Amino acid sequence: MSATPNAAMHASSPSSSSSSSLHEASGNAVWVMASPHAQWTCAADAVTVSSHEVSCTLHGAPADTRVWLERMRQGMLLAQAPVPGTWLATLVDEALVHVLPATRCDVVPAFGRICDDWVRGIFAAPFWTRFLAGESSDIQVLAFLAQLYHRAAGADVHNRIAVERCTDVALRPLLLRQYREQRGQSTMLAAGLLRCGPAARTFLDSGAFDATHALIDFIIGAAGDMPAYVGCCALCQAPAAVRAASEIEAQFDALAQRYPSAADGFAAVCVHARHDASVCGGTALLSQWVEDAGEPDVPSRLRMLRGAYGVAAAYRVMFDALYRLDETL
Repeated sequence: MSATPNAAMHASSPSSSSSSSLHEASGNAVWVMASPHAQWTCAADAVTVSSHEVSCTLHGAPADTRVWLERMRQGMLLAQAPVPGTWLATLVDEALVHVLPATRCDVVPAFGRICDDWVRGIFAAPFWTRFLAGESSDIQVLAFLAQLYHRAAGADVHNRIAVERCTDVALRPLLLRQYREQRGQSTMLAAGLLRCGPAARTFLDSGAFDATHALIDFIIGAAGDMPAYVGCCALCQAPAAVRAASEIEAQFDALAQRYPSAADGFAAVCVHARHDASVCGGTALLSQWVEDAGEPDVPSRLRMLRGAYGVAAAYRVMFDALYRLDETL
């Protein structure tokens, strides 16, 4: 996933993609999973489910709605898609709950739409409003660049472990190529950060945030479960995150103008983002895997969802940690 949001993500309507998923899944078994960005509160006569993008209050919802929502954090298998007009279908329409057909569907576009929604939710975090407006402190900017370095270093680890643990004959060569094409990027990010002034060394040497460690550790754990790892990669390679080189350059040029003292750091991240775009801009890992190995079975689809969910949730926590650095400013 690119280090900064693609403006095109914000133009899509959550309800349009969610309604499409319900239509595709009609009459067939489905996995339903709460958005990694959804939270809920319960009152005597209503349940409110919300994210930073939308809030939905359900009046007269069943008494066990909260129990259902908690279960949907892990994913639930339903015999058929939620019936339009029900509270669950309403949450699907608002992209607070997502539906993935368990069988009989081309999983690539369906899973891609879910990942697009979850990536958009990551970039709806309050950190991005401040950062993209040029209002972040020097501390927040340097910490941001440092976390990108640690994230890239962690990617080398989990990409290697995924290759070592993979026993899927169709998937292993794809993972090996991904590892070879993406490894070593952290060195460039570290060099760029160190050109951002004497304070940059402190941010590099102080290590990753706990939240960044949690993100890396989650993906390392998923590397032992290939469908889950594919889900992690699918989130990072979400269709809405794909950008042309010119878009990447324009975005990082704008950030360098807003934060001139960190211009060298953003230049390095730009090169890294362009490299990722050239590697991932063709056929993403999920598409290649499905093409070579066929459609994943019912349990594998849930493991894919859990992988993508975990990465989206961990990224959000990391950006919330960055935001808190400037909360009192």
